[in-house]
Amino acid sequence: MAERKVNIWFALFLGWLLPGLGHLYARRAKYAGFYFLTIAGLYVGGWALSRGSAINWDAHGTYFLLQVLASPITLSLELMRDRGDMGLGESLPILDHQSGTVYAATAGLLNLISLCELHRRHMAPDAPGPGDTLRAELVVKRKDDAKAEGAA
Repeated sequence: MAERKVNIWFALFLGWLLPGLGHLYARRAKYAGFYFLTIAGLYVGGWALSRGSAINWDAHGTYFLLQVLASPITLSLELMRDRGDMGLGESLPILDHQSGTVYAATAGLLNLISLCELHRRHMAPDAPGPGDTLRAELVVKRKDDAKAEGAA
């Protein structure tokens, strides 16, 4: 049976639609689960902590753009948002609103990092990644490979 080719651009698109879905498509199930739980959990946690006020283009556009990196659901939440009073004050402490906003924006940045990692792994599957730099056997192997190339 022929091995299925992974279309990296489709995988990246799936990873933006739902964190971890691109990794699942690329047959990296452990990473898919980890990224989904981490990114979606952080995003939903920020949204819940702020009682929905964190997703708000009018109040903080830069954070909103970062939140869009987490998923296109951000756009849907913005369209469904009540345009009236944000409800900050005694009913919602400002710290909860600010923390939720930062959590959701951080989820977007983490999704961007996971998509970059997916792309890098696709382009060079055998190359050690950032997490592999402290593994001694890989560092020694790279030095030995460089010496062998220099001698040739």
